[in-house]
This record gives sequence, C-alpha cells and structure tokens, in this order.
Amino acid sequence: LSIDYLTKPLDVMREIGRVLKPGGKVAVLFSNRLFLSKAVGLWTGADDVDHAYTVGSYLHYSNGGFEQIQAEDLSTRKGRGRNRPIV
Repeated sequence: LSIDYLTKPLDVMREIGRVLKPGGKVAVLFSNRLFLSKAVGLWTGADDVDHAYTVGSYLHYSNGGFEQIQAEDLSTRKGRGRNRPIV
C-alpha cells in the first residue's frame, strides 16, 4: 500500500502507533511516481518536499505518539533512478 492512496491516513498512522512497540520506529518511503487517478488530491501536484511535510503531518496529528519526526532524502538526484524520500 502506498501512502499517497490512503483516504484515512490519520487513522492508519494512529493504528501504527498503537501496535508499535514502545520506542519503536516507523519509516514511510515514497517515490515520485503515482497513478493520478488513484492518488488523493492532497498528494497530486505537490513535490517531494511537500510530500515529506504531508507525511510528517500525518504522523504528528494522528495522536499516535510519534516523536522526533525526521525526513531524509534517499534519492540519487542525478537524473538516474527514482526519488525515495523517507519520513
């Protein structure tokens, strides 16, 4: 399942927080590819930085107990490969 297709992302993040062991970590990876007909409107037309902020907001506002939310760019950024930001 890809986060850009979730219609209830806060519910999903809240459930992840509920089942995660204390002190556990969650990693959300996404690429710059999507099906426009399936992705939620908030996701389409945004760039990778916006996507990272969106995922960070999902984690923050879900009340899932997530702390120290950080983003890291794992892409090559040299025109080869796919972007793979991680939050």
